[in-house]
Amino acid sequence: MGDPFSNTDRDVFLIKVERQIDRGALLSRYSRASALDIREVYRKEFENDPERGPDFYRRVFMEYGDESVSELVTVQMAVQNVSNVVSKFIEEQRIGLSYLEKSTRYVRYSVKRDGRYLYADPDRAGIQQSLSGDYEQACDLLFETYSDLEEPLYRLAGARYPLEEQVFQVGTETMNVDAMSEGERKAARRAYERALRARVLDDIRFLLPASTLTNVGISGNGRALTYLIQRLRSSALREARELASSIYGELKGELPNLIDAAVNRHGERLTKYISGISSMMEPVAPGAGEDVRLLSCPDEAAFGRHLFSAMKSAGLVPRGARDLPELAERISSMRMDRRDKLPRPFELARYDFTMNISFGAFRDVQRHRFLTLLRGYLNTDCGYVVPELIASDEQARLRFVEAMETAASVHRKIRDVQGPQVAQYCVPFAFRYPVFISTNLRELCFFMELRTSEQTHYEIRRALRELYRQVSERTPILASMMKFVDTREHGLGRLRAEMRKEANSGN
Repeated sequence: MGDPFSNTDRDVFLIKVERQIDRGALLSRYSRASALDIREVYRKEFENDPERGPDFYRRVFMEYGDESVSELVTVQMAVQNVSNVVSKFIEEQRIGLSYLEKSTRYVRYSVKRDGRYLYADPDRAGIQQSLSGDYEQACDLLFETYSDLEEPLYRLAGARYPLEEQVFQVGTETMNVDAMSEGERKAARRAYERALRARVLDDIRFLLPASTLTNVGISGNGRALTYLIQRLRSSALREARELASSIYGELKGELPNLIDAAVNRHGERLTKYISGISSMMEPVAPGAGEDVRLLSCPDEAAFGRHLFSAMKSAGLVPRGARDLPELAERISSMRMDRRDKLPRPFELARYDFTMNISFGAFRDVQRHRFLTLLRGYLNTDCGYVVPELIASDEQARLRFVEAMETAASVHRKIRDVQGPQVAQYCVPFAFRYPVFISTNLRELCFFMELRTSEQTHYEIRRALRELYRQVSERTPILASMMKFVDTREHGLGRLRAEMRKEANSGN
């Protein structure tokens, strides 16, 4: 083991103690230690006592019930081969955990492992034996259609977005391939082919079922991981409960005593409470609706008065802005790109809206943690989206429709016998998934500016352009600060990023 601290004589230093449990316990001593330097505490209490960290957490939890100190322990954890049903359940937890998941937009899912496509088998999904054959047949058909359509759609996309008609960014100039040097032309072709492949994957991912296996990287603190285990244990899904046991087993050795809070008497009580709340919710059919609909937003005159009153109460008022229109104009003029976020006072403005987009698109929306998002179980009741390239070819469209209708029939069969939760596994990404979303203006601005950018999936871009139109109609002053909502169409949204990759590679 190396030095436990990055330096020994400065006020700012990194803690490099080997075990996370010791790092968290050491930082926790700040609240009680009389020593002026935590490094001194380490030498006195931790350096020669390997049980100091675990004992600290055992005593704190048992004697004081203070869970906040577990937030000082962080872990990086990989969860592999988990279904999209359970990965979305995991990622619903917004505080204390950060996630990175395997992409369905840039990674092909046509490969097999041990002779099987990459979806949860019936046993893992909790599907009873009498329905397992139907389930596997539906999932196999979805993956076979995915595999069969990839190359035909690649050719179709090439005809729809010819290389010669694309505009490329080369240094500070924009040009087409005819104006390029030989080296630039080769780089442009490589970028184009990757962007074209990504565009095809954007369409065929609609065929993937929610049972599709994915990998999730998780970085988070001990308190959040404890709650994650409790949530997973509360689930009616077999896969989720088994995953809870696996996570607990891995963390038990790394975070002794601390992670026991997930399964002790208090942890069991909380798990039962979470399960009870879930059981209280009865699924209903939400009905069809627009892709996006703004339900409520601030009255700008009343909000302007409230905003200035709130800022004055906090002892701050904006210089040179007497009312909301002047303040919005000044802020808009100061924003140079979408990374310049609106000031925090604009979190006082609330917007509620519904989205009725595909489950595939929802997966990207869910990543925005400041959205208060209400959702039910995946189902096939609201129909499905037929992606653009597939819709433009009759043979591909018929194959797609056959796979969707087969999956919908099996979903209904499983739902009738085993209920709505288990039935989620065979719902394809294409099916519409209505959700209710509430958020503040600051987050709404960030959300719409980011998710209308050219690299975003076209279904989300179009839905948020429509949301932006509705927001602009009803709150034009506030919408004037959303300068970087991109209202243009982008055929090959990945093209510019792929061209930058070529420039950075030096090829």
